[in-house]
Amino acid sequence: MAKFKYLPKAEAYAAECRAGGTLANRAGFLRRYRIPPGQYRTFCDDNKDEAGLIDALFEDEALNSGSKSLSATVLGMYLKSLFGEREDEAPRISIISMQDGEDAL
Repeated sequence: MAKFKYLPKAEAYAAECRAGGTLANRAGFLRRYRIPPGQYRTFCDDNKDEAGLIDALFEDEALNSGSKSLSATVLGMYLKSLFGEREDEAPRISIISMQDGEDAL
């Protein structure tokens, strides 16, 4: 089994959040373990499999949080921010560019 650098810490952080009734998230994880964001981005670029598992962990925590204090909009924005930086996704069309195209017709 592969040895992971940050996944065990992310799992421990998620368990702490769950016990405390808060939502586990990437920013809180980095702050909790004092990991500089640039260092973490470099780690993710070099360790895509582990980074994917950590993203899946935070997604699962968000979707299963059952938090009544999070609106669907806030949860959607969080999930979008979590996965919005992926380069493997197809290019997205923004609402603004769609409106501009319709106006031109």
